[in-house]
Amino acid sequence: MLRFEVTEDPSPGVDGERYCYAPGLGLWHGRTSANGDIVVGEDQLRALVSQARAGEAFAHRVDELLATNWDEALEPFRHAGDGAPVTWLHRVG
Repeated sequence: MLRFEVTEDPSPGVDGERYCYAPGLGLWHGRTSANGDIVVGEDQLRALVSQARAGEAFAHRVDELLATNWDEALEPFRHAGDGAPVTWLHRVG
């Protein structure tokens, strides 16, 4: 069962990005700020407010926007930290 998380660090004037995939959840994509927080856009918030009227539905949709289920599914596989080995993948051509 494949699962992964790919992040692109932000650069001056440009948000970063994060892609997460977990079995049973599918693919999630979001923008990230300089400190790694998920950036939720105005249009996303407007859609959330117009579609989710009840409190539980609203909370569920916020969790989807913030990738809560993906974080829970991927957390056991996150071992990187200071001093942890890193494998850099690159294209040779």
